[in-house]
Amino acid sequence: MRDAIPTPSAPRDWQHAFASLPLETPPTGGWSAVAARLPARRARRWPLWAASAAAVVLAIALPWRLLAPTPDLVPPPPTATSTAGVDADFERLYAESAQLESLLAVARDERVSSGTAAVLAGEFESQLASIDVALMQPGLTRDEQLALWQARVDSLRTLSGFESNRRWLASHGARYDGALVAVD
Repeated sequence: MRDAIPTPSAPRDWQHAFASLPLETPPTGGWSAVAARLPARRARRWPLWAASAAAVVLAIALPWRLLAPTPDLVPPPPTATSTAGVDADFERLYAESAQLESLLAVARDERVSSGTAAVLAGEFESQLASIDVALMQPGLTRDEQLALWQARVDSLRTLSGFESNRRWLASHGARYDGALVAVD
């Protein structure tokens, strides 16, 4: 005579095999038991206040610098340098300009912007455009060209620093805003 207890049949496929497994019961105490097993972490707050301090400095210093009159691009007095030294200066400025432009291409993120940041970026770009227009003028002496290229590299440094700071702030959930006080 056969036993009255039916023997379980083999599952048809993997889906049925996994479905027939018993559910795992969670540990008693829930999250508190899991949290007790995690290593202790200290919350670091210094990047938040450092970012806030940097934003305040930028909010004050950059508009102030933009309002200050820019000195005329007067070429330095002629010196007794060889053309090889001047050509080396031009090559160094060309290379740095190209590096800064490629950095700008990477650092710019038009998706994250505020009104203040857009205005400042526009001012930096218009300053750079005016230098480019001056460089295209015919009849510039080598000293004038060198002074304009130095001004162009300085402008690119300022713009790339601004864009890099804006990208850093965005990566930390902040944005460049010129407001010193927020009223809720």
